[in-house]
Amino acid sequence: MKVQDAITKNVVIPGQVLQSLIHRQMSGTMTIYDPLDESIFWQLYFGGGKLHFATSGMGKRERLTYLLGQLFPKAKFPMGDTFSQDYDYICQIWKAGKLSLQQVRQVLFFTTQEAIAQFLSLPRAAVKFERSLNLDPLLLSLSLKEMVRPIQPTVRQWVQLRPEIASPFQRLQIKDFREIRSRSWLNLQDYQLMESLRELLDQKVTLYELSHHTRRSTLELSQLFHPLVKTGLIEVIPYAAVPQKPKPRIACIDDSKSIQRVVKMTLEASGFEVIGVTEPALSLSTFARQRPELILMDINMPEIDGYELCRLFNQSEMLRDIPVVMLTGRDGIIDRLRAKMVGASDYIAKPFNPQDLIRMVQSYVEQTSAQSTP
Repeated sequence: MKVQDAITKNVVIPGQVLQSLIHRQMSGTMTIYDPLDESIFWQLYFGGGKLHFATSGMGKRERLTYLLGQLFPKAKFPMGDTFSQDYDYICQIWKAGKLSLQQVRQVLFFTTQEAIAQFLSLPRAAVKFERSLNLDPLLLSLSLKEMVRPIQPTVRQWVQLRPEIASPFQRLQIKDFREIRSRSWLNLQDYQLMESLRELLDQKVTLYELSHHTRRSTLELSQLFHPLVKTGLIEVIPYAAVPQKPKPRIACIDDSKSIQRVVKMTLEASGFEVIGVTEPALSLSTFARQRPELILMDINMPEIDGYELCRLFNQSEMLRDIPVVMLTGRDGIIDRLRAKMVGASDYIAKPFNPQDLIRMVQSYVEQTSAQSTP
């Protein structure tokens, strides 16, 4: 699996690319961007086939306060205004004699393991790799298997929560507390907990901060909130406001739900909006309401095939200038020629490499953008 250096972001399955980098004994830092909340990202440091540290790229104070509270509930670790890097702070409290070297390694292990659990719960994400490590001193060196094996159940639980609660960095706010009182699944203890958190929830604090306040784990608290979020009684707010730029809209016409899922996950993680159309006959009316910048289309579909549908697009004054890329399991010269004859702009054979799909989509979007610029 190819991972580019420096600024380039690739959309990958995070666990697979990490395993590849570790196996190749590469050294550097990998940054992973959460596709469900663009303000959240994670950083992993590794070298020589070993993991050295993993953390969040933002919100380090909230997260480290929670993690230290989980490990040392009776201790206090003041973080002054100069706090910026969690790794440096952990090393400082060791050098100041507040923690032993064994305890510091325990903190680094726990911090890394919690970040890895969040990282592995991402089904697909944009990733950036840099060859710089920037950790001094190196106090932890663990195998990936040693780190991951104990947290596999935790990863599976976060995967289940992600559609509603993507990360402990997300902020929660109660919409109507009176409605929560009527929910039969809340026992008395849970209801009292919700009551005690009303003020904090009104402040829209993160799950890390709520968990630190209650001395519960972020997973435990997320599981308590999950049904309330799912029913709309609690609102989930991104960690930080991200300026919203218009996303290029890409249409995918394919009767296969698995292909739709792969295209959607791949392109949305790269910053595109994806319209999925599983019934080809509805595509013309759909695009009249939501005009895409590019159409990805299967050739073999029931009722109407991709060739005929492409021909209809070219007869439409509204749609004829939209590039069409054929998605198909075929890879023959005749199919390529037929696609060109009916007006298709390009062709990509299934199964396709996600990076190839992203590059092709990006190139057509850039062409369209350049043509529309005065």
